[in-house]
Amino acid sequence: MPVLRVLGGGREVGRSAYLLIEKERGILLDYGVNFEEEDHPQFPLHVRPIDLAGVVISHAHLDHIGAAPILYITGRQPIYVTRPTLDIAKLLINDFLKISGFYIDYDIAEFENLVSHAVLVEYGNEYEVEGYVILASSAGHILGSMLTYIDTPSGHRILYTGDVNTINTWTLSSAELWPKKIDTLIIESTYGSRKHPPRYLVEKNLVNSVEEVISSGGTVLIPAFSVARSQEIISLIQTELPHVEVYIDGMSRDITEIYMRHRKLLRDPSLFEKVVENTYFVRGWSDRRKIWRKPCVIVASAGMLKGGPSLYYLKKLGGSSRNAIYLVSYQAPNTPGHKLLEGGKLEELGISELKARLQWFDLSSHAGKDGLLSIVNRYKSSLRNVVIVHGEEDSAVELASMVKNLIDEDINVYIPSNSDEIVLE
Repeated sequence: MPVLRVLGGGREVGRSAYLLIEKERGILLDYGVNFEEEDHPQFPLHVRPIDLAGVVISHAHLDHIGAAPILYITGRQPIYVTRPTLDIAKLLINDFLKISGFYIDYDIAEFENLVSHAVLVEYGNEYEVEGYVILASSAGHILGSMLTYIDTPSGHRILYTGDVNTINTWTLSSAELWPKKIDTLIIESTYGSRKHPPRYLVEKNLVNSVEEVISSGGTVLIPAFSVARSQEIISLIQTELPHVEVYIDGMSRDITEIYMRHRKLLRDPSLFEKVVENTYFVRGWSDRRKIWRKPCVIVASAGMLKGGPSLYYLKKLGGSSRNAIYLVSYQAPNTPGHKLLEGGKLEELGISELKARLQWFDLSSHAGKDGLLSIVNRYKSSLRNVVIVHGEEDSAVELASMVKNLIDEDINVYIPSNSDEIVLE
């Protein structure tokens, strides 16, 4: 029987790392990091590269790939990953090394070694390694993200969701669930206890709020995650408010260029091409110093205001009630964005009182509880095990309860902690 070892991502968000092993060697599903309160990276439990037949990376976010280069200090195992994931990860890991390099046991050379062992995955194609058969489809989360179907050497059928989105967005179609029989589902639970508001209503509210500020002569700053959220926002604003000037800055700009290179994977490539043609790319300080002085929308990293050009724009725009700061990304506790939402000030940036309008909009790229349950429901006829990961304990526990209510038959539902080992019957 296959065994699942939880090396990270158990009863926590991030640091995803799950070792699926049968016989001598196994498949590692993601190997990411998360960050403690002081913003220092935390790594998953150790795994010996010699024990791996291969590695699967679900997508480019650091909480899924940030630790993977460690495996390639000595390792030579194939790593199954999409081309967009590699392109995005190179930018994110370079940035990670610049900010946290003192705490990291690898350098860019190890990432390049990882790239040299990459097997570039195409959705719908099967890949075989040491008796494991790997099949991927789009997870709908970010560009290049994938749902991973694995048949073990003994024939046990597994689906690992990684991070998944079950609704269409401006850039990506919803997760593509293949009509297969599944014995074990390893599913994320970031929002396992939460129902997102209808996306179209949130988008309508954001568009109306932007138009109100622009028509009054103000400027809108939208700090956004550089990957996926920034591209969503420029697509929304350019389509719904074509008369409004939209600027994109920081890593958000660089990731948008990667999205353009791989636009054939997007939901509407021609629409995105038009969006990018009409978006102004901020190229340096000469641009930066000019644009905040006029009515426009500025989309800039970082989404939680932890760094990047969004901090500069916040200082310049925060002192006037004509302007607005619209947050569209998750704001983790202790981050500047969270502090701003809670207290309306950011003393460390010299903002003792924010006069600009401030609002948060729920535009998550993770499925809410209804979406997660729809995945369970899709495969419930064959499911024997559901393993709930990548979620805080309360969220995972609530999702587990809903899964048991959904499936009447005998089913094993696990909420593992890090270092737990599960025998998949």
